[in-house]
Amino acid sequence: MAKQKGRALLIKIGDGASPTEAFTVLCGLTSKTLTINNSEIDVTTADCSDPGGALWTEVLGGTKRVSVSGNGLFKDEAAEASLNTLAMADSPIANFQIIVPSFGTFQGAFFLSSVEYGGEQEGGVTYSLALASTGEITFTAT
Repeated sequence: MAKQKGRALLIKIGDGASPTEAFTVLCGLTSKTLTINNSEIDVTTADCSDPGGALWTEVLGGTKRVSVSGNGLFKDEAAEASLNTLAMADSPIANFQIIVPSFGTFQGAFFLSSVEYGGEQEGGVTYSLALASTGEITFTAT
């Protein structure tokens, strides 16, 4: 696979429409990260026939979690307005798509953990977001 431009990694917010949901790019984001976490369950036990011997860790797969974060310049577009509405909602959960260029799309429901707005006197208004998966996240290869 050829190297890809970081700006082509996209975070899209869903509009909640049914049956066909539309997704809009949060295009002001200049830095984006997707992290897949797998927790482990330690099931290590001693060898009954040689309890004093070497003890190797044994693990089983536990819970999975996908976390997404991003920050960039606030553009005051519809997608940013949707994000703010979600942040202020009683249940800040919405469908998102994260597109990794020439690799695939991660999609599912995410809990909006935080949105932060900021600005320097000699700069533009910025914002950052943090998302945590809530339920299964699907991956569709490109």
